[in-house]
Amino acid sequence: MLYDPDRVLNLSLTFEKHEASLRQVCERAKAAGHRTLIIAFDHFFSQYRPGQAGPRRYTPDMDEYVQRIANIARFAQGYGLGLELSLLSPLEVGPAYRARTGECGVWMQYRKGLRDPQTGAFSVQLWRHKRWANNKGVIELEDAGVRVFAFRERPIPGTSYRVVDPNDIVEISEVAKVETFPGVQARAGDFTAERIRVYGEGRTDIGDLNRVLVVQTYRTPEMDYFSDKALPFLQSLVDKYADAGVKLNALYSDEMHIQQDWAYFNHHEHGEFAMRYVTDNLARRYAQLYGERYRDFARYLVYFVYAQEDFANDLSARQPVMHVFGATPEAIRETALFRARYYRLLQDSVVELFAAAKRYAEQRMGHKLEARAHATWAESPTVDYWNTGQENMNRHKYEYTPNFVWSVTVHQAASACYDYFRWGDFLTGNGNDHSEGGWLDRNYYGLALGCSTGILNEVPYSYAAHWGSPQEISQRHWWLQCAYGTAGGVHGRVQGMQHRAVEVLMLYPLDLVAVEERFGSWMTQYGYANYITQWKLLEQGRLEGGAIRIGDYRFTTLVALFEPFPSRKTLELMQKMAAAGGRVIWSGPPPVLTAEGEPALPLWQQIFGVRYAPGQNEGIAAPGRVVTFTGALKGVTPQTILTDFLVDHIYPVEVEQGTEVVAQVEGRIVGTLRRTAGGGIAAFLGYRPRDDQSRSLGYDARNWFEVLNALGAYPPTGKLPGVNDNTEHLSRTGQYLVTRFPNGAISIAPHTRDIVEDWSGGFARNRQEDERVLQRLRLPSERVVVKDMPVNGHRVTYNGRGTVSFHVDERGELVAFCGSDSTEIEIDGTHYRFAERMGENPVALVVWAPVAPERRVPNGAVMEIQVHGAARLTLSERLFPKEFRLFLQGTTPGSKGSEVPFRREGGKVIIDVSPELSGRWMFVVAGGGK
Repeated sequence: MLYDPDRVLNLSLTFEKHEASLRQVCERAKAAGHRTLIIAFDHFFSQYRPGQAGPRRYTPDMDEYVQRIANIARFAQGYGLGLELSLLSPLEVGPAYRARTGECGVWMQYRKGLRDPQTGAFSVQLWRHKRWANNKGVIELEDAGVRVFAFRERPIPGTSYRVVDPNDIVEISEVAKVETFPGVQARAGDFTAERIRVYGEGRTDIGDLNRVLVVQTYRTPEMDYFSDKALPFLQSLVDKYADAGVKLNALYSDEMHIQQDWAYFNHHEHGEFAMRYVTDNLARRYAQLYGERYRDFARYLVYFVYAQEDFANDLSARQPVMHVFGATPEAIRETALFRARYYRLLQDSVVELFAAAKRYAEQRMGHKLEARAHATWAESPTVDYWNTGQENMNRHKYEYTPNFVWSVTVHQAASACYDYFRWGDFLTGNGNDHSEGGWLDRNYYGLALGCSTGILNEVPYSYAAHWGSPQEISQRHWWLQCAYGTAGGVHGRVQGMQHRAVEVLMLYPLDLVAVEERFGSWMTQYGYANYITQWKLLEQGRLEGGAIRIGDYRFTTLVALFEPFPSRKTLELMQKMAAAGGRVIWSGPPPVLTAEGEPALPLWQQIFGVRYAPGQNEGIAAPGRVVTFTGALKGVTPQTILTDFLVDHIYPVEVEQGTEVVAQVEGRIVGTLRRTAGGGIAAFLGYRPRDDQSRSLGYDARNWFEVLNALGAYPPTGKLPGVNDNTEHLSRTGQYLVTRFPNGAISIAPHTRDIVEDWSGGFARNRQEDERVLQRLRLPSERVVVKDMPVNGHRVTYNGRGTVSFHVDERGELVAFCGSDSTEIEIDGTHYRFAERMGENPVALVVWAPVAPERRVPNGAVMEIQVHGAARLTLSERLFPKEFRLFLQGTTPGSKGSEVPFRREGGKVIIDVSPELSGRWMFVVAGGGK
């Protein structure tokens, strides 16, 4: 439809209709100084645009699509615009790939059932999927047949495990038949499925194999990401666009996962998401890495089966039954490692493929291509499921409580998007939408993740977005984003366009889903640390004495949350860090196997000075028990264990000589501390430390903070005797969120931790409904009001609305500031009155900051100023060059417009900001000439 530049199109992103033609869009973009036209299909917005329910006729890998885009590109170039296309995305490439290569995606769905060993009879029902939908629209699945495997299992008493010897798995597909039930359909949005029965009899020659695994195979319109033909195809696709004259400025890259259905809770087999991507080339690659026995991967799907015992005549029908290679502790964990390796292989291979294609596209285009957005459509805990009846579920999504049912993490892991950190190798900046759908992220977990992925990126600035709340609440979350440095707004000028700094680095629990797929990619939602996978730690972390250095950030405490398969290199790094004076804290299960498949306990026990005897179960269930603290942690509040879930298990140990006991559960040792000769510590916490500042259970649980604080992870600066002015300490214990930045800036914002979710989570808002919601809520003050507040070596007095950011340099000069509804601030006894209202309206915003050296251009700006509202701005003359001129920004971003008058008086530079100057950037340019 864009082929006709004057055809008016429905471009609505909400219920408020928005229509425009291509010509109109380009004209407006040129007038605003924009350089990029984004063309992308996003099925999410079809809810606001009727008539987009069926599969797409054109996808970016089709020649017809390339021709149409080339015409649009030529038209846009007439307005000085290049394109941002959704081109190199797994969801966009498929139909033409199959037509050219004969290959496609293959998914396998698995269902367990009974088999009569005397007759060989079996009968298993399952849902056969027909249609999926996701960000890039609706796709039809193709039935690729059914395979059936017979096996026997042996229960391990006292566990939920069943031993299945891989050598006892026998294929009996030749006797299988399929019956459909046309009148039994499942629907959820665009998703559709039909009920089928797979049955048969015979093959009594195979003995007493009394279980079957039915594997329903599908062909999907996507690439075989493991094929040798995959990268050449993507490169040839880029060539087609380049040869057609398409000028690419960027790659639209929202939700970079492989084909899957985005419905959350509506395509399960007896409560399990029972599908995995398994092409023949994936199986070949896995076998090359880990053993030829895995070459026929379909039979090994029995080791992914989880809680499918609906046929059982005992209570195991309601238990999380899993299958394992053997009965020893090592064999049980080897099975989980098998799953972890699958998820990682899938994730890494897809990322590497598209990152390589992106590099090739950059070569063809002759410049870097931004690829902004985030990896997944469904975050954890945002889309995890709790049984909350008719209550708003969002208010419960902060803790593993007995009503927790299921996490979306396994859905992400199977779709190659559970490792947000790995997708940073493709995405520019990276980011997340954790606080979406009305979930407010009151523990600031998504905000911390934004900072975490950002500092690892080639462009070290990530976002942590929010949507789905009334405007007044979204505004408060925006203030938090500004304070964390994940918003990209005007506060970033003061903060140096960097993320906030912390001392604590936590290992992201990537393999929790491999040990038990019910659980999410979180153990505790803790906002006062950074996160990193062990793989990114080994790739980018550098040990400097007792600290880990990643870019401009230095971490003195390293924490493992749930790390069942650490690389030996990870353990060695921990050992060196503690020996050099750093803090290493291990919580959760002691590791039995390394990621390399070798014994992990000997080195681990040496690091932490304990002895651990692994059992067949991963730890011991202790619901309702209380963890008490002693020794170095004697001031820590006792913590109650909430559930019998895996995440809440305890891991008792025995201590070696010189190791201190710091935590116990009914006399069992679950917390230890070993001090090293280099002044470091290695602490073990054999339980799950909880931390929930949202008070979702009616009280403040802050075990992680108290433990970290007791171990010295949040030290004061020492500049203010008798006061802990550490920003994380102030945030976790005080009225405001307080953050600091590598350039020395400080930000303060009102907390949102006490705003309990009580509203619908839609993207488009109904203002009348939101106003009724706001009448029910008691929102905290919008203002930051502090008097002589100690913070990171300074004392601050201030009164303003929303976030305030300021930077005092080594001379004690206030060189940068950003704040709303304020005209003054006092820092370290020096009073700065920088603005005076000129009229009745308040000064809505004042910001000034030096232009960072890396942003400066010859004869360009050295300082930026912006004021919202009519005001007289008065700043110290020491902030300015000896000679300078002041210019308004021109019609395009960064351009020089008309000159702005100012005057000097008594060591001050005074600028009268008229209504015409309000809200526009002013640039300070050094020198007195033109």
